Amino acid sequence: MRRLDLAKGLCEMSQKNYSQAARIFSNIPCDSWDNEIISPLCVLVYSSLCALASYKRKDFQKLLVENNNFKQYMDAQPIIRNYMFAFYNREYSSGLKALETLKKEYKLDLFLNAHVDDLYDRIRSESLNQYFAPYLTCDMERMAQAFNTDVDNLELELMQLVPDQPAKIDSQNKVLRACEDDERARIFENVLDLGLIYKQKTQALVVKSAILKAGLVIKNPAMSMEQEKPSTSST
Repeated sequence: MRRLDLAKGLCEMSQKNYSQAARIFSNIPCDSWDNEIISPLCVLVYSSLCALASYKRKDFQKLLVENNNFKQYMDAQPIIRNYMFAFYNREYSSGLKALETLKKEYKLDLFLNAHVDDLYDRIRSESLNQYFAPYLTCDMERMAQAFNTDVDNLELELMQLVPDQPAKIDSQNKVLRACEDDERARIFENVLDLGLIYKQKTQALVVKSAILKAGLVIKNPAMSMEQEKPSTSST
């Protein structure tokens, strides 16, 4: 069963289905390894990189941090555990530095080498998104320090991300601003529309009531002609 799960995980990773690969790897039992196609260390590395590249913080917490089975893998490799928790605790600078020191080693891995650059890029992009998510405005100079870069290079990175995110770059003031989703404005607009419909219906009822009270009846001309037509009887 373990070998089947390992094969499934490798297959998902080879197709860049990183979230699914992370879910499979992280739930493979840690005990009783014997002549498997990859080692427990590989499972830990694959799980951590795939999860960091594809999961939001809350999902990462459920999948790995609160996973008792996965904790056994982490406890055996403090270096990997440390960079995982650095990202989880939003200590992006130390997390990225730790990953960079392991990059050459990861590129020697038979199954991982073709994905290292892509995974690292996704992890950085996901980290940038998570860094900015709690704020309406963000100082790009501070953000650059947190990601071990300068403001100009950070701006280039953000320009790649912003088209898919509700944010805009203020290049003059070096600030990243959230484009607020004005839910209140939409609700207010809907209320106005409903109010207009209610007003029209109320006016129609008032007019109808006034007509009835005045004893005015508008007859259908076709019906009047039908009523006035002389009746014919057969002889």
